[in-house]
Amino acid sequence: MHPILNPFFRALRWLALVVIFSLLVGCSTQKDSFVNRAYHSINAKYNGFWNARESYREGVKRLSEMHTDNYEQILSVFRYGTEQDAASVRSNMDVTYEKASLVIRRHSMNIRGTEHNKWIDESFFLIGRSHFFKRDYMLGILTFEYIIRQYDTQRKYDSKVWIAKSYNELGRYEQSLRMFEMLERNQRDGLLADETVALFRRAYADYYIRQGKYRQAAAQLEKAVTYEGSRKDRVRLTFIQAQLYHHSGDFAQAQQTFESVLGMRPDRNMAFQARIGMALAYDPSVGGLSFIRNELRQMLGEDRNRQYRDQIYYALAQLAMRDNDEAEAVRMYNNSIEASIDNDMQKGLSFLRLGEIYFAHPDYRKANIYYDSATTFLPRNYDDYEEVAARNQVLSTLAQFNRVIEREDSLQHLATLPDDQQLAVVNGIIDDLREQERIRQQEERERMQAMRDAGRTARQTRGGMGDQDRSWYFYNVNAMANGEMEFFSRFGDRPLEDMWRISNKQMMAGDFGMDFMDMGEMESQEDTLELDEYDPDTYLRNIPNTEEQMEASMNRKMRAYFNMAMVFRDQLRDLENAVSSFATVTTDFTGMELELPAFYHLYFLHREMNDFSAAEMVKDRLVSLYPDSEYAKIIGDPTYVDRLREKQNHVNRLYEESYRAFFAGRYDVISRNRQALDTLDTSREMKARFAYLHAMALGRNDDKVLFASELQYVVDNYSGTPVHEPASTLLASLDMTGMDVLASGEDGSRRSDSRPEPDPIDSPFSYSPDAVHFFVALVNTREREVSEVNGLITGFNEEAFSERELSVSSIHFEENKQLITVTNFRSKDLGMEYFEQLKDSERFDGQWPGGVEAFVISVDNYPLFYQEKDLEAYRRYFDHYYLYMGISE
Repeated sequence: MHPILNPFFRALRWLALVVIFSLLVGCSTQKDSFVNRAYHSINAKYNGFWNARESYREGVKRLSEMHTDNYEQILSVFRYGTEQDAASVRSNMDVTYEKASLVIRRHSMNIRGTEHNKWIDESFFLIGRSHFFKRDYMLGILTFEYIIRQYDTQRKYDSKVWIAKSYNELGRYEQSLRMFEMLERNQRDGLLADETVALFRRAYADYYIRQGKYRQAAAQLEKAVTYEGSRKDRVRLTFIQAQLYHHSGDFAQAQQTFESVLGMRPDRNMAFQARIGMALAYDPSVGGLSFIRNELRQMLGEDRNRQYRDQIYYALAQLAMRDNDEAEAVRMYNNSIEASIDNDMQKGLSFLRLGEIYFAHPDYRKANIYYDSATTFLPRNYDDYEEVAARNQVLSTLAQFNRVIEREDSLQHLATLPDDQQLAVVNGIIDDLREQERIRQQEERERMQAMRDAGRTARQTRGGMGDQDRSWYFYNVNAMANGEMEFFSRFGDRPLEDMWRISNKQMMAGDFGMDFMDMGEMESQEDTLELDEYDPDTYLRNIPNTEEQMEASMNRKMRAYFNMAMVFRDQLRDLENAVSSFATVTTDFTGMELELPAFYHLYFLHREMNDFSAAEMVKDRLVSLYPDSEYAKIIGDPTYVDRLREKQNHVNRLYEESYRAFFAGRYDVISRNRQALDTLDTSREMKARFAYLHAMALGRNDDKVLFASELQYVVDNYSGTPVHEPASTLLASLDMTGMDVLASGEDGSRRSDSRPEPDPIDSPFSYSPDAVHFFVALVNTREREVSEVNGLITGFNEEAFSERELSVSSIHFEENKQLITVTNFRSKDLGMEYFEQLKDSERFDGQWPGGVEAFVISVDNYPLFYQEKDLEAYRRYFDHYYLYMGISE
């Protein structure tokens, strides 16, 4: 029988046709049938959604693994790592976004407003979380809000939690609270799954912790633990509860909760930290310090705690501080540093606590040494790192001024001796330095042998310095001794860079535009001791033997005292030392440049310290010595400063009025105000701005000759002012573009006139000028590095839009193309204003670089553009509705 006539083959053929037909029908997303739903559900779940979810899970897992816990501080409720860690999982989140978007585009069955594929809201939920972990919080919020509006599923309530988390990250706590209150009501109504409640309560606790409301946070964590499914997470949340009780002063509850942690079978490290936490939660009012101290010392003797000895010593030091035994605390902190093998965080904390002790004395020299080491060992993601680094910078600056004073004192003393005695003293210094170096190297060898496994060695106190005067600068081993071993033991593993000590120089400045010398300038005037410290000529050639050299030495010393006083007053708020340093300037450097401002600052310092009699004495001396100075006028007439300020405000009002008049076409106002300005005493920059505005007004009057003449006047007379460059550019462009430049505003940026709305065009994109807008730059990665463009945009935002707190993010668009997005702008006009200003900035110089295409897009059109990826269609739409219409006034 022919195969075609065989009944089996005929049945098989019909079955194949049915399968093919079913598959063809299944491709439709607009027919609500079982076959269609099954086809799109299966393909969505086991294809794009599965890949998106796996990429998301991998990224979140990596982020958790990179997170470092600092038990000195309250642990993070969520293990989300640092900003740098988040950047390392961006690729995972980009894949999540791309795959989930593909699922939505291909498998959404939104028929008459109802979604028939249950994996679509899951895909949107993945997209929202991918934005969150890329720290694009506003984009995430927009996605979560869409889910809440569109889908009545559990993801609706999960999205509320993630919106609240996003607002927590943004520091917008009022919006967070509103969402938490909604979730409270939802939970009472029984609408939240257990997993959602656990996440909600953790986010609520995070909300309170960020604001220092520890009791409320502990209450939320107690509720979260009830619903938390993971034992490991329950242990962690309970530990955080104990920390919160400790920080709120409830020591008994803290000890009880730490004990609960021990009963929950924690891992070894968490168990150890709980035992330490119980010890540190000791309540002085209850007693029992000796018992707790003995417990910790017993822990020191246990071999299993060998790797934790640095932390145990640190806990003993903390107990000593709470018992007001500072000497014991210092000893224990030093033991902690010596015992630390590979725990840089702990070593940094011990250095920091020692720095805080000496800073409180105050002993700024010792504090500087320990703060400097703290900044070396503490990780940059330590919560208070910026504050620690800032204080270290201040102390380092102070130490530099002290070294200048000590050095000049030593050199000036040498200058009073005969040549033979100078040489004898210098040779004695060198002999002592050689002996100190021999002792130091011997001690260093012994210490390195004892700490061979440590990797880094701690600073060690030097031996005696003999019978010589310790205040003599050249006996100061800290300043003079060199060598890699010394540097490494004192300062840690530092990068090899020049002048690391003064990498962040700070200018000391006085009133009325008087700028004082920073350390870089002071060192440039010195013959710095940078050659062989065992060569007598190194010291002899710096001795101020001539009158000019002595004057320069006195000048350096005076400036060091003055700048040191400014540091005491403005940065350390140590008014007593500030008074002492300013007083030294007025007594030891009479008639020199800084005597007058030193008197001025002394006067106000005495008044601030309520020492009015001393203030009057300083005032009398200032007025007697400098009767015609601005300082004397300020002190003698309390209204003088107010009158000066009012005069400046009047000038500012004249300019603001003129600026508004320029755009209103009232050019006579500009001429009148400029004439008024000529009668006022104002700054050169303000005069330049008026002259430039006046030139622009002449240009608007179509008087090209006068326009060019006035521009030339600005160029010739106001170099170095902000208007000089745009004036020069306009002047050069007159011959090429004629009066077209007059359509520009004062800053040279193009301003559009009022134009009628163009006729509608056929486009898939909707026109919503009042909607939220994004700026978008599409980067071809074959022609341009994304990081380069991102850096240019971020730098511009920091300079021109710092108050707007714009968010810059980048995501994968398609092969070899990356999408950089700047959010948010409240309207089309604001978005286009940013577009024009960025394009005309120095970074882009009026045109987008090769490989970059930029535009503005509304929040409504953004998802459609990303999904369809029809760049040509959006380019036509953008050109027609945005570039043609320009920016409204």
